[in-house]
Amino acid sequence: MKLKSFTYILILILLGASHAIAQKNNDYKFKEFNFWVGQWNVYKHGTDTLVGKSKIEKIIDDKAIKETYHSTTSKYKGTSLNKYNPGTDQWEQFWVDNSGLTLFIQGNFMDGKMILQNSISNEKGTLSNKISWHKNNNNTVRQTWSQSTDQGKTWKVIFDGDYKPINAD
Repeated sequence: MKLKSFTYILILILLGASHAIAQKNNDYKFKEFNFWVGQWNVYKHGTDTLVGKSKIEKIIDDKAIKETYHSTTSKYKGTSLNKYNPGTDQWEQFWVDNSGLTLFIQGNFMDGKMILQNSISNEKGTLSNKISWHKNNNNTVRQTWSQSTDQGKTWKVIFDGDYKPINAD
């Protein structure tokens, strides 16, 4: 009976230690999207046309990122929650806005870009979304949102914005 209890306790200790080691080894993954954290003026890419303001902040012990966005040209606004999921080894974003849109996209940081995407099928067909973010050398971030209705053969850009730090304007 004592050997069985000792074995059970040893297994629990080893599982806890291996979880802690795995968590520590994944800590850098939780920081991959930190380049987007800040308060930003959002401009139509390549122009000086201000289209929105966005506050991106780390939350929940720096394990998640919350975005609060509002347009400067309309009443449009939305919020996203972003987090790295160690179980799937992917980043996830859940977006909701005042137009009724709900978007759940997943992906990874690769080649200097965070790329999150999804595909949604219904009776009208399949709509694919792909959103990428990358930090530029001038401390701005470019976000590009593209959609495809032909399984990714062609993509149409529906949003292309330059995030510039508010204190830099």
